[in-house]
Amino acid sequence: MTTTPVDLVVHSARLLATVDAQRRELSGGYVAINDGFVVAIGVGTAPAARVSIDASDCLVTPGLINTHHHLYQNLTRAFPPMTNSALFGWLRTLYPLWRALDEESAHVSAWVGLAELALSGCTTSTDHLYVHPRGGGDLLSAEIAAARDLGFRFHPTRGSMSLSEKDGGLPPDDVVQDHDDILAASQRAVERHHDRSHGAMVRIALAPCSPFSVTKQLMIDSAALAERLDVRLHTHFAENDEDDAYSVATFGCRPTQYLEDVGWASSRTWLAHCVKPNDDEITR
Repeated sequence: MTTTPVDLVVHSARLLATVDAQRRELSGGYVAINDGFVVAIGVGTAPAARVSIDASDCLVTPGLINTHHHLYQNLTRAFPPMTNSALFGWLRTLYPLWRALDEESAHVSAWVGLAELALSGCTTSTDHLYVHPRGGGDLLSAEIAAARDLGFRFHPTRGSMSLSEKDGGLPPDDVVQDHDDILAASQRAVERHHDRSHGAMVRIALAPCSPFSVTKQLMIDSAALAERLDVRLHTHFAENDEDDAYSVATFGCRPTQYLEDVGWASSRTWLAHCVKPNDDEITR
């Protein structure tokens, strides 16, 4: 009986770290892949394959997963005026540059950033794209196109900012959006790009930027929209002392309480940074 070859086999690994429930590590192991899915792992004779990669003297692991990124910021990496600045000063220095983002720059920065991740062993990434300058075009679709060019599994977020300096926020007026426009764009992004199939290469989450750059109502309405569309939620949270102080001064509570108040304390949510919860908040 002839067995149809699988698409790819990586074989003869010095060590194959399965990261399965038993934490098995297989000397001389192989991984067989077909239609984009791992179909077999083991030792000994590997299945026949259309493409074989000899992994002798290599460590083979599952691809790494990156749960937070700002790919567009590759364009301003190591910009001298903002180096060594605290968070709020860093942002105020860079907002004027980010207002020039357009589809081309979003595509290029995503391509560079995702290629860099792939070279480091990452095969799945999200991205928190929250700057959508007026007239910049469809930046999220440009990022997704770059990921497809690379064959990279990409689960980006439709980020947003709605609270400008004049209203007590941090960003300038021309990089924030209207509340209703954000919700409409978020729904369009999910309807256009979100793939609910198993192993999907593209999925979308909703990601108001942070408590200091969106209104409380946008946090509440984004949570409701995510529930209705059955997608996930993401935001920056409790990332330094400035963030904590802003929350107490503006909302009269610490960030964790604010998160609960706006309906984000659920399994649908994952958070970036989150380095400042106190002991009580960690146990809640």
